[in-house]
Amino acid sequence: MKKILFLSTAVLFFAAQTMAQENLSFGPMVGVSIANLRGDIANNNWKPGVTVGGFINYSAESGFGVTGNLLYTQLGAQTNNRSNELNLNYVQLPVLLTYYLGERGNPVRPKLFLGPNFNFLVGATDVNGNNIYGDSNNRVYSTFDVGATFGAGLNVRVAEKIWLNSDVRYGLGFLDVNKLDPRIWKNQNWGINLGVSFPLGTYNSTTGTIR
Repeated sequence: MKKILFLSTAVLFFAAQTMAQENLSFGPMVGVSIANLRGDIANNNWKPGVTVGGFINYSAESGFGVTGNLLYTQLGAQTNNRSNELNLNYVQLPVLLTYYLGERGNPVRPKLFLGPNFNFLVGATDVNGNNIYGDSNNRVYSTFDVGATFGAGLNVRVAEKIWLNSDVRYGLGFLDVNKLDPRIWKNQNWGINLGVSFPLGTYNSTTGTIR
């Protein structure tokens, strides 16, 4: 919990420092999730999945920004020496403090990001697609997880105010996802994502308007 509070405070602090001429943008993103579980689990391996969703981005002349994602992401792991799978399907809400390298206006902008993520489980299946989530009165897996996401990426301008966004990120869950088993299982995953951002406008913090 201390880690969560620290990350959330850091995001809010740096966001407050960047209120200058802020650009707002949004767009879709898709990607690949390579997931596994860590903790008291054996004979498990990394499992591929998909990520799909969108983002809204706020950036300032200082180089700092904040990005909010709304994603559907497949986590879990291959189990029993790859003979089975645990597919944990989440709606994720990462809130990422972002720092853009290079000068504003450059056609290519590397970036670094870090922030908390909030994950809501919407389904759990095995390798054959069978439901192993349980019913509303007897859930096998926790419906909520919280963790941290960090990574790096590259934004490339493809047209006036339209950018191709790519990133590689690592997500780490802090909570036990296994409700019925005394063993502790926690999420982890690598993500490779691609998106396109479109302008919402420029926000003026003095007047409180977007133009």
